[in-house]
Amino acid sequence: MSAVTPDRAGLDAELDAAQDAIARASAALVDLEAHPGYGLLRPGGFTGVSARRRDETLTTVAELHRDLALYRHAVAAAREARGSRAKPSGDELAAAYEALHGDAVTVAEEAVPLQRRGLLGPTSEVTRTSADALLARMTAAFDAVSRVVADVAAVWDTVAAQLGPADRALDEVRAADLPGVADAAGLAARLEALRAAVLTDPLAHTGTAAPVPAAALADVEADLARAREDLAEARALRTGLDDRVAELTTTIDGLAAAESALVDVAARVARLVVAVPGLPVPARRAPALRSAVREAHALAGAGRWDEATAAFTTAAADAAAARERAAADHAVLEGLLDRRAELRGRLGALRAKAGARGRGEDLALDALHTRARELLWTAPCDLAAATVAVRAYQRALEAGT
Repeated sequence: MSAVTPDRAGLDAELDAAQDAIARASAALVDLEAHPGYGLLRPGGFTGVSARRRDETLTTVAELHRDLALYRHAVAAAREARGSRAKPSGDELAAAYEALHGDAVTVAEEAVPLQRRGLLGPTSEVTRTSADALLARMTAAFDAVSRVVADVAAVWDTVAAQLGPADRALDEVRAADLPGVADAAGLAARLEALRAAVLTDPLAHTGTAAPVPAAALADVEADLARAREDLAEARALRTGLDDRVAELTTTIDGLAAAESALVDVAARVARLVVAVPGLPVPARRAPALRSAVREAHALAGAGRWDEATAAFTTAAADAAAARERAAADHAVLEGLLDRRAELRGRLGALRAKAGARGRGEDLALDALHTRARELLWTAPCDLAAATVAVRAYQRALEAGT
């Protein structure tokens, strides 16, 4: 029996405080186990420091429940010792005080092996503590596990925020009704690998502002952006397929006309100008492009939107390049004819200038003119020789001024 005889009012206040502590501790444990971080801890699957801390935390929570039960029992024992009378006796008050503050709570009992107990030794070793010490131990343990639970949840939230844009982009890719356009499964696997690399050991990343490696995440985000662009192109193609075919057909019709004009001018050049190395050779690319458009249209009709999009894009690019090439080749060939006409015009102007200067009967000058005129009015025309002849006539005219 305790030598302490407490004040009745003080003891009753302590019992009320202890009962309140039981209620608050019970509520705190309920809140702890309902916390998202605790829910993430329970399934397991952690590695590294998180695996160890998880096991420690779950063990500590189990001990908290056990200690709370012991504390509840100690408080109940103290109330029973105090009794229900308005004015308990000194012995009752002392017994209640001892149950509440003395080492009256058995927290462990371990059997003593035969070789250690001796003939008259105890068969078990009992560890006792007070309700006060038990409450202090529970408070410290709760604070420790709360930090772990909060840290796990914080890392999880940080990863969720960091991967949020990519997750939303992936949802958009998955929701698209365009099979084969984007590798949603592959993108999902890469994103999940980034998530798992952190969340399998979240406590190793406590306090890290961006636990997912930025470069690796940027690569996945870039591929997601490309996938969304591909999907947008495929959707646009599906919606405006007929318009796309009509647009390309018009472009190829224009190319065919340009190629026909190129063939015509090439024929004129071949007839009127002596061939020079490196002249463009007309090509008919329009028929192959019409076939490419038909193949792209067939891919779209089969629902192979990714291939159809690529095929239409290639056909459009090839048609544009062919149109540019035809225009450039036409300009080169037409330039030869223009050069012939320009030399003819210059020779005529020089002949008029010679007459104006009274040199119309100059036999040497007239011979140079005749040579240049024969070259320019002979088919096919040797433009190089004609250019030399016109310059010779011009130099002779200027020299005789």
